[in-house]
Amino acid sequence: MTPVSEDELRRVLGRYDLGELRSARRVERGFVNENWVVETSQGGYFLKRRHPTLCQPVIIRAQHALVEHLRQSGFPAPALVATVDGETLLILDGEFYEVQEYIKGAPYDHASPVHFREAASTLSLYHTHVQGFAPSALRDLGDLYSPAIVSANLADLAAAWELERDPNLAQVARHLEAHAGDLATRFADHGPLPHLVIHGDYYAGNLLFEDDRVVGVVDYDKTRWQPRVVELAEALIYFASSRPGHLKHLVYPGFLEWEPFTCFLHHYARATPLDENEVRALPDYVRCIWLAISLQRLLEQGPRPAEALEALREVLVLGDWARDNTKRITKLCDSRKGVP
Repeated sequence: MTPVSEDELRRVLGRYDLGELRSARRVERGFVNENWVVETSQGGYFLKRRHPTLCQPVIIRAQHALVEHLRQSGFPAPALVATVDGETLLILDGEFYEVQEYIKGAPYDHASPVHFREAASTLSLYHTHVQGFAPSALRDLGDLYSPAIVSANLADLAAAWELERDPNLAQVARHLEAHAGDLATRFADHGPLPHLVIHGDYYAGNLLFEDDRVVGVVDYDKTRWQPRVVELAEALIYFASSRPGHLKHLVYPGFLEWEPFTCFLHHYARATPLDENEVRALPDYVRCIWLAISLQRLLEQGPRPAEALEALREVLVLGDWARDNTKRITKLCDSRKGVP
């Protein structure tokens, strides 16, 4: 996207009753949309121009309804600002904009045990507040992760990198195919899983703190109807992974660490205990996420790199670790289903 010019910013803000523009700075929060912090004579605001891939009005309005639902329930979601026409979504010259009140807050501190516990408790709080909110626009977006997605990503990578031309790469690919098959069998045995509208991007960059308290959970662009355990698995992968990690070629640093894994589960499950099906499904989703996203990111790199074998072996190492530790993960989850 071509960056928004100052004149364009003024024209966009002119559709809101926010007073005179005094300053604006582009911020790097997020990896897709273009974001600005603007200061006007009436205060500070966060302006977002949506990426073209996230410009579906029905879905955006459902996401805005979610934010309003959360705010009414007392959850620290950002306040959306309406245009002079009363709309929270502004479509101007084919571009999609939204404005929120700016939340002053400090970033997540990876060295703070309190922030870590707050992240777990706040995710649990979000899942509690979102219960019963299920707009159809967010229910029809499909699965985020599945064994079929793992298989499709692997097939695409095999074609793009011509894995069959290299015996070593082909052998690793066959082991990954076996993981996809095993996951398909296990997914079929999960049973019904509680669903809700997940945040979809719950990680440190979307949490704002005042001292040791979460005062803002932002960025609801990836919300969708999914099994609740999907978001818990994503959060555990992010917050309980080793830092720094030992993997060099993947988006994931390495394996889960048991102490933070157990701690996160403890603070999450105090308010939202897991049921038996979720306990059984969680380790499978951890493996599925690792495999699906790792293969997708390698595919996005383009032509086969020189370190292709090392990178693909790292994907396999993650899959093997999750498979080999399924019983341990299940045992820890089962012991934390309803911790008071």
